Amino acid sequence: MTDAELENRKILLKSIILRDLPSEELDELARKVKSRVARPNEIIFNEGDPPDAFYIIGSGRVRTYVKHKDRIERELAVRGPGEHFGEVALLAGDTRTANAESLVETQLVVLSKEQFDSLLRDHPDLSRNFVREMRGWLIKDQEIIEEEADAVIRASRVYWFDFVLVLGVSVLLAITFNFSNPYGIPLIPERPEAVPSISASAAMQDYRQGQTLIVDAMPNNFYQNAHIQGAVNMPMALFDIVYLMSFSEEKKDKEIVVYGNTISRPYDLEIADKLLLRGYKDVKVLEGGLQAWEANGYPVEQKVSR
Repeated sequence: MTDAELENRKILLKSIILRDLPSEELDELARKVKSRVARPNEIIFNEGDPPDAFYIIGSGRVRTYVKHKDRIERELAVRGPGEHFGEVALLAGDTRTANAESLVETQLVVLSKEQFDSLLRDHPDLSRNFVREMRGWLIKDQEIIEEEADAVIRASRVYWFDFVLVLGVSVLLAITFNFSNPYGIPLIPERPEAVPSISASAAMQDYRQGQTLIVDAMPNNFYQNAHIQGAVNMPMALFDIVYLMSFSEEKKDKEIVVYGNTISRPYDLEIADKLLLRGYKDVKVLEGGLQAWEANGYPVEQKVSR
């Protein structure tokens, strides 16, 4: 390998996404990819540009941001060595949704769209890694939204610009990934029949036999505080992402029990409806939610206080 190819390989090995590729494939990729040095404050791509490449940072820093009509900028992230950017538009097959700018002189390894698509075809696990990463972004955005809402209640006033912007970014990411997800939801679905309920004692019988998949519909911060042991967290905002990660291989006749808190029952029903629309035939809502389960002394995982 040439010195340039060896340098490319070193950068590829820094990437959390690509470093576990077989050694011979890393060598081959290092020979094929291009390298690029971006000057300080150089625009790497703009919103609306075609999705032509995926970037891995060897050294330096890159910030991604969105710019609004009133020229106000909103920074999304600052990334450094070993991190990557540019994948959202490639996964969605749409134009760039943000701008990318180098903050200092930055060394980049550049994979073309064809190389990126080939990697995903040959290594399906890479797609799941990107899904997990996007799920993390959405969880972070959801927590920001919840914190903004709490601040509104405490201060009795609303910072509409920031709140709507964070919400808009979350919705944009969710819609973008949904278009790239082969299990996407129809725009105007038919509503299924009413979701049946199940008592905590009846659900426990099936739970003990390992026949039931338990779904927690509460926001992630509530789930972290307390949830049924072994439950999958599926808040409404993350439905598509969690579905792809946890449900795409489940049999359609699998028994699924959805629960939340008593006050969140409308969300429980919505999640149950969505699962029915995806073709699952045995979906129920837990009567009394988490409180009823805890009241019966059934297994619950709680956050440990430090």
